Amino acid sequence: MSRGQRRLSDLSNLEYRRDRVAKEDQHKGIQEALAGFLNDEVLDRKGEHYYDGRLEPASVDYNIDLDDPNFD
Repeated sequence: MSRGQRRLSDLSNLEYRRDRVAKEDQHKGIQEALAGFLNDEVLDRKGEHYYDGRLEPASVDYNIDLDDPNFD
């Protein structure tokens, strides 16, 4: 094997490792962000998306203006 071939092989191995580590770091970052969201917003009783097991909403605004153009 010539020196040039070994060098090309080593470079492709380094590039493969670099790309693999970059993807693993990206996945780890996404996992950490998702875990943080779940801890802060879902599991925390004061979180916006906390579910306490009730089927009805925690607060209901019965003063809905159906003629409001912003009403969906």
